[in-house]
Amino acid sequence: MVHAILGALFLLGFALLILLNSAYTTNVNLFGKVYEQVSVILIILISFFTGVCFTILLYLYSKIRRFSRNRRKQKQEKLEKTIHEATKGQTIESKIPD
Repeated sequence: MVHAILGALFLLGFALLILLNSAYTTNVNLFGKVYEQVSVILIILISFFTGVCFTILLYLYSKIRRFSRNRRKQKQEKLEKTIHEATKGQTIESKIPD
């Protein structure tokens, strides 16, 4: 319920921001190319969605790293268990007299 209320407040604030800045335009210099009379709303929306996409990419990167780390850890534990069982069997056999 709290999540829905916060989401609605965020959207209302965003809509208010759009309404208050709908008449304003500006020039934008994007890596040497100048775009004239660009709406401030367009710049806000592009910035917002670029930030969302960047955050999603960082989240996916961290998930992939965590998955890879866990998989490596599981392989290492399996190898250690196999080595431990193999050495355990050898020590028992070496103690048995002929």
